[in-house]
Amino acid sequence: MKNTRQRSWVKAGLKLGITAAVALATLFPAGVSFAGTATTITVDTASNAGSVNPFAWGVGAPDKYAWWAGNTALKTRISDAKIKLVRVNPIQNMLYNGRDPYPSAGNFALTDMDAILNTIYDAGAEPLFVIAGFPAGVPNTRDASGTITSANWTEYANFMKGVVKRYNTDHVLGASKTIRYWELWNEPTIEGDGKFSSQANYKTFAQTVGNAMKAQDSTIKLIGPADAWSDLSSTGYVSYAAKQLESQIDILSWHDYGPDPTNSDATRLAWTKPHYQDNVATVKAGGAGDIFKGPSGKLYGAAITEYNMSHQDGGSTYNAKYHNQFNAIFSASAILNAMKGNADMFMSYNLAETGTNLLGLLDNTSYSPYKPYYAYHLFGNHFGNQKLTASGGTTNLEFVASKDTATGKTYVIAVNKDASVTYDAAVQLQNISSASGTVNVWKLDAATNPTSSMSQAYSGSQFTYSIAPMTAVAFEVTPGSGGGGSTLFTSGFESADTAPTWLDTLDGSMNVTGYTAGTNPECSPRLESPHAGTAALMFSGTDNSTSQSYAKCKVFDVNIPITASTKLGYWLYPQVDRARYVAVDLIMTDGTTLRDSGAVDYNGFSMHPNAGHGGAIALNTWTNIKSNIGTVLSGKTIDRIILNYDRAADSGQYRGYVDDIVITNGTLP
Repeated sequence: MKNTRQRSWVKAGLKLGITAAVALATLFPAGVSFAGTATTITVDTASNAGSVNPFAWGVGAPDKYAWWAGNTALKTRISDAKIKLVRVNPIQNMLYNGRDPYPSAGNFALTDMDAILNTIYDAGAEPLFVIAGFPAGVPNTRDASGTITSANWTEYANFMKGVVKRYNTDHVLGASKTIRYWELWNEPTIEGDGKFSSQANYKTFAQTVGNAMKAQDSTIKLIGPADAWSDLSSTGYVSYAAKQLESQIDILSWHDYGPDPTNSDATRLAWTKPHYQDNVATVKAGGAGDIFKGPSGKLYGAAITEYNMSHQDGGSTYNAKYHNQFNAIFSASAILNAMKGNADMFMSYNLAETGTNLLGLLDNTSYSPYKPYYAYHLFGNHFGNQKLTASGGTTNLEFVASKDTATGKTYVIAVNKDASVTYDAAVQLQNISSASGTVNVWKLDAATNPTSSMSQAYSGSQFTYSIAPMTAVAFEVTPGSGGGGSTLFTSGFESADTAPTWLDTLDGSMNVTGYTAGTNPECSPRLESPHAGTAALMFSGTDNSTSQSYAKCKVFDVNIPITASTKLGYWLYPQVDRARYVAVDLIMTDGTTLRDSGAVDYNGFSMHPNAGHGGAIALNTWTNIKSNIGTVLSGKTIDRIILNYDRAADSGQYRGYVDDIVITNGTLP
């Protein structure tokens, strides 16, 4: 959240003249000669390089000066781009609009805060809640420069503990709308609503407030110090936080804007890899001399919670780049490199600013998109959920590959950030299930937004595409039928997938009733919280015994032969501890079951539901469960697929989701 930087733009009142040359990119079949520079991108479609993190295309909310809560157009923009994380400071937004959330000690006024947060949740995203600024109920003094000279941090802790209680304990917005991520202040050395005179003073704030918040909800993640600059030295705020705030901070954060207007465009575009990939990877690895490790050796997550191509007024010609093709390509390159660095969060500043709105992705009145918005739209709409191993490209032709495990489609996003060179990219698809199929292409350049696609057949497990200067493209590769695919069964519970044979139908139970009184255990698809797509299989019930209890829900009637190479994979999303003790189970034609077969998952845990997948998988997070079931069940035939709850040592409600079930003789996605 820019402070003094943004105010100079508000006063300037510049009118942006947006100009850009039209870039051309045309799809050709493999084997055609081009005038551009030839290069190769090789993608292993059967690999698994980890989960795609949608927080890589996060954004900052509109700035604190405008009241935007409930705005329908804004929600539509967030939803359309499938943005999943929005950085927001409800405290400042309320204060700057005459709506103090804590007007006096012990007096909470949070209805307007509810409206801010609901705007984000209703758009399909979740908030990163920034804690900065002083409600009237927190006594403080600041000098003429804005430096905090005194503050009652204990009262601030009482305030924030109450906020955490409201959303995460009392669930005022609903059980699914808890706030997982909280950032401890904003730019502590320059924040206009209170800057810290020393790192030690920041430590006092972070410990006092952070401890109170975690005492209320120990599952939350605290992010900090939100340093204003990418000072990753041993004396900077980021290293200090790693060394001094190990018990409070979970993810280290800083801001990193591109170089100032005196630098060349080439320098600006070269910024993205060292700053957004390499720096992130360095911090996550602990840094040289372990300067980013905690005293116990703790490794932190890493988040850049503000970035943009620059942060300064550079005159009308330069300023036009903030809203045109140039910043769109900078943003696409930035997101791509943050993904390669495995950033936990990566967030553009911002959706809209008051005044000249240089850094905004959207118009600050209508919330209509500027060109850079479509970089986020490209990643949100045309990318998978599992990263793939890939190689090739050039310094200026960057790319990242993924797979949608529900559909089997492969995605590649390539960014040509060269101002003059066209790249004729030959994309080679190793281990793809069919040597021929279809490629859909979405393009982002000066003339085109990625809201429609063109299509071309591929053959010989490859295709070639000519990528013009300053262009980003997304390829969606759909294998054709045949070609040696080895998938035996798959369902992501989407409308086009294999539909469940049974809904909410028991195959046996003991001491388990419905989630609410007078109902039965549930097991049926819902359009909520999917791992991929729009639907997932929701399960719920109430365990009424601490000695013996189970509920087996029938889902699919099948006839699937098992060989020595057969594997089972699915995704599990437990919402409470008891939901960890739910597993996909297989019933054979001879009565044999997966749960009693001795099969284990890839982590060595039993596939029996009462093993709980080790009992410690994350709550409210998707976890991939995989097992080589053919090693113990070869020669048998699966008669039905069921969902099994089994938890002897506990009682109470359980609820969660299962998605993207796959049975294959090949490699699991």
